[in-house]
Amino acid sequence: MSDRNTLSVDNDVLVVIPRGLDKFWGFRRRITVPLSAISGVAIEHRPHDVPIGWRGPGLDGFGKLVGTFHPSGERHYWNFSGKGSVLRVDIEDGKPFDRLYLSVADVADAYRMVREAAHRV
Repeated sequence: MSDRNTLSVDNDVLVVIPRGLDKFWGFRRRITVPLSAISGVAIEHRPHDVPIGWRGPGLDGFGKLVGTFHPSGERHYWNFSGKGSVLRVDIEDGKPFDRLYLSVADVADAYRMVREAAHRV
């Protein structure tokens, strides 16, 4: 799996920093989500099967999704490249997105980190 994002928790906020040119292609230098707004965390084992809706703004090509996608009236942020599982973060108030799909170095470790942090608040 491609390591496209760096995740951290700082002052009860999940911080997602896209790596490299993904900041440019996805129109985001960083995404912050209050831990209290995280309604779910999961590992999406088949990200290619998830409906993405229409793209805007962002990139969809060559096995890479990065940017904002709009399935069924929602707003999702994808930063995914290659094969394998991604981290899915559900956000209850839809700010800044309803859902995040993120390629990370170790999806199981990222899942545990975000889930434990979200349950502490």
